[in-house]
Amino acid sequence: MIYNLGPRARRVYDTLRARIESGELKEGDQLPSYVMLATQFGVAPLTVRQVLARLEEDGLVSREQGRGTYIRAPARPVVLIVDDEAPVREVLAGFVEHGGYRSLTAPDPGAALAALEAESDIVLVMSDVRMPTAAVGIDFIRTARRRWPELPLAAITAFPGDLDELLGTPEWPILVLTKPVRLAQILELLRLALRSSSPPAPGRHPLAG
Repeated sequence: MIYNLGPRARRVYDTLRARIESGELKEGDQLPSYVMLATQFGVAPLTVRQVLARLEEDGLVSREQGRGTYIRAPARPVVLIVDDEAPVREVLAGFVEHGGYRSLTAPDPGAALAALEAESDIVLVMSDVRMPTAAVGIDFIRTARRRWPELPLAAITAFPGDLDELLGTPEWPILVLTKPVRLAQILELLRLALRSSSPPAPGRHPLAG
């Protein structure tokens, strides 16, 4: 059940959530009892129960019967990296992790589609095009964009012209990066792709530098 919090409960919720996300309250830390938290915040114990229920719904705490309430690690959104070259996957995964996201890699379109079916936390797909041929990569991009149209997908390729047949179609990637890519480009990609689920108008948008 998700509770609609009133002003007092919202104040407590915002304070505790900020302390968890900042790392002040760490994974495994035990929160004080309902009564103690209520006293600290000057609210009723029932208000604290509602706040902790919301935090549990958000995956930030775990309430264990007879033991208390413990901090859980905030779930990190996942970026799926699809590339048939292991060294490239490794580099891109490092860039994504540096940007604060969890990386998930797939060596081919089949593995990528399986990951998209199984993993609900994927917020962005970064896909190579030639895997090993352009036809394979374009077919994957088409399939992913049709089946998950709200999921941002960025193509990373040394040959942007391979994507010409997708121009003007709904399957066009939201962004195209030209290889080789640098950390700054991936960080910019994460910022641009994830600030909104609405893709820009079709066109070529290389983030080359």
